[in-house]
Amino acid sequence: MKWIVALCLLIFPCSAYASAAGDWTEVYRALRDSYISEVKVSALSVAALRGISQVDPYLRLGDDDTRLSLYYRGKVVKVKNKPKELESPEQWGEITAQILEAARQASATADEKDFLLDEALARSMTKLLDKDSKYYAGYDEAEGLEHRNHRTFAARMRRDDLYVRIIAFNKQTYHNLTEALKEYAAARKLILDLRGCAGGQASSAIQTADLFLNEGIIASSVGREHWKQTYYTADAAEVWTGKDIEIWVDGQTASAAEILTAALKEQGRAVVKGEKTFGKGTLQKLIPLPSGGVLALTSGVVQTPSGGVFNAQGITPDFPLDEEDLAED
Repeated sequence: MKWIVALCLLIFPCSAYASAAGDWTEVYRALRDSYISEVKVSALSVAALRGISQVDPYLRLGDDDTRLSLYYRGKVVKVKNKPKELESPEQWGEITAQILEAARQASATADEKDFLLDEALARSMTKLLDKDSKYYAGYDEAEGLEHRNHRTFAARMRRDDLYVRIIAFNKQTYHNLTEALKEYAAARKLILDLRGCAGGQASSAIQTADLFLNEGIIASSVGREHWKQTYYTADAAEVWTGKDIEIWVDGQTASAAEILTAALKEQGRAVVKGEKTFGKGTLQKLIPLPSGGVLALTSGVVQTPSGGVFNAQGITPDFPLDEEDLAED
């Protein structure tokens, strides 16, 4: 039986190493191909590997023109030459896996907390990216569902109007709103309260906007190649036909909530009241990491139906909210 144990010890580390190399290759390839601006794989990889010291401060990465050196307590434990194809995701994926394995072997802390290594590398790498590219612990959080343990949707009659509060756009938003529109079909007007809504899934906001439009552009997006533009258009199945819509916003209304607001405002379908919105108009591509975490990578900028942008600018409302708007009977 001893030879079986020995064989397992040989196979599983190699398998884990190969998996890590492949996973990081995919991360580097996605960054190279999909990020909103051109980036160097070599710079991203080195920046990522510097994150090792977040798990164990005795681990340090040395970087010179031709090689990387991993130190533990001041002693060299691994040296890797930089690849001849300097921007190769595959070769940097191999180097990343080898340095991570050397870190685990040198540091008991890194070996014990190896589940934190991917997160440390991802967080370190995002320092070279824009502010909207971030690491998240899982897909729910990355998709803007961090409110999943709280109520994200509420609907009720307010005098003669249907009042709907949306805290986050998720997979249930469209269904919940559709049901509310049917249940309160006799309402005179719809009030969509998006104050404090930090966003969520852009696809949910686009789908929701389609409830109130029977034609035209809802939004568009453009990535690194500016001549390539993706359009999202309404179909001919408007639900809330012929009735007024008010959208309430404030300085915390952002992202998916701004997509919906801009679409209905510019298409003349809604009046917007409140304060200028936050101004987050980027799209993120979700890249899975070996640990189960997610790197949300900025891959595009959202444009309004008229071709404008609200990223870093926000949306200016038509009117402020007054005491009569906020008064309850």
